[in-house]
Amino acid sequence: MSVASGVEQTARNWWLFLIVGLVSIIAGVLAIVYPDITLLALGIFIGVGLLFTGALDVAEAIGGSPDSRALAAIVGVLSIIAGVVCLRRPGESLLAIVVVLGVFLIVEGVIRFIRAFSELEDRAAMMGLGILDAILGILILSLPGVSLVTLAVLFAISLLLRGGFMVFVAFKLRGARHRAEPGAAVPA
Repeated sequence: MSVASGVEQTARNWWLFLIVGLVSIIAGVLAIVYPDITLLALGIFIGVGLLFTGALDVAEAIGGSPDSRALAAIVGVLSIIAGVVCLRRPGESLLAIVVVLGVFLIVEGVIRFIRAFSELEDRAAMMGLGILDAILGILILSLPGVSLVTLAVLFAISLLLRGGFMVFVAFKLRGARHRAEPGAAVPA
């Protein structure tokens, strides 16, 4: 499989990025609108979001650029593990969720920052998101006594930014797909 065919395959599935982005944005908005949300609901939202993100990263590792497959696989597996932990014990282990989210955001942020160097397009956006995720992870780990409301808001910010980026990528992929198919009509 050539890089061009991998890009074409990814571009054909642009709507998956859109769905993950929209789910992430919805979860982020809900976490901000209902700051007194229960730990159970927060754990479920976070767990589902992490599972979706992990699945996309694993898919990218399988069919993506050879330069970033290993890093995409690491982020994907970490995201899936973090999602399972959050779904398995959403209401009983605040400290575990705080630690898992903090470590995940730091590792994911550092890896996203490193992966940005292998990308030509949107490098600054990827670097910025990586730095933001790492900073949010450090804040979460350095302030363990932070209230659940603050944790929800910090992670909601990450979900909103992550979701916005995924929606942006989805429409870039959709545009690339339509440019690659010269006679293709744009669906309404």
